[in-house]
Amino acid sequence: MACRTGSSLGAAIASLLAATSTGADFVRLVVTAVEIEEAGRQLTVYTLAARFDGPNDAVIMAYQLGSEKPENFKGFWHRDLATAPNDDAEPVLTQDAGTWNPTLVGPIKTNRPFDSYLTIGGEATQRNPTIADPSWAKADGGTRGWSRPDLPATGKTGWYIAARGPDSSGHVGKSKNYDIDGKPTLENPATDVRLAQFVLSRGHAPREFTLTVAWNDGTEGKPQSYATEKFTLGGETKPAPAGANGAKS
Repeated sequence: MACRTGSSLGAAIASLLAATSTGADFVRLVVTAVEIEEAGRQLTVYTLAARFDGPNDAVIMAYQLGSEKPENFKGFWHRDLATAPNDDAEPVLTQDAGTWNPTLVGPIKTNRPFDSYLTIGGEATQRNPTIADPSWAKADGGTRGWSRPDLPATGKTGWYIAARGPDSSGHVGKSKNYDIDGKPTLENPATDVRLAQFVLSRGHAPREFTLTVAWNDGTEGKPQSYATEKFTLGGETKPAPAGANGAKS
């Protein structure tokens, strides 16, 4: 009897240690800000990321982007392939045209630092697997999709990742910590998954949003967990760090 009890106790302890070592969870949404100037415009570039405490956590979808103020969905700056006046012209910095599609950002040096786009990790290149969810097609009569400079003010807007599995760009550690004007855009690329870049005129009034994140621990086919959080662009938004310190905060 004593032997069986010891065996059961040992198994229980092992199980507890395994659960502790592999436990993972969503921590919060993180916003960093970089101030830049381009084409005579004073701009602030915000990076929105989801922070996790597990080494394999992966974002699957971000959705139900909402705000109590309809004006918060307007006034974003873009410089992407959809802002070129014609096929022979270069993209321009504008609030009147653009797309949120990360595959259409264009050149990473001349466009990406000044463009607003959405993503699930990874980089804003032609290989980005992020897709707009059906809510975009239903907004405003369904004529624009996510090829628009503003965001739908429906409270349902979402985007998700088409390619999943162990190499999914939605995993922690898959969001490259590129810099803008020498300042990194992520606080900690080891824990943060990039969800969006928003470019606004410097000095704008704070904009508060809510967003729901669907994620799992990186195991393909495992049920998703959900977290709904608030984030703010402007106001007391934390500035981007002077250097990548890799420290969890």
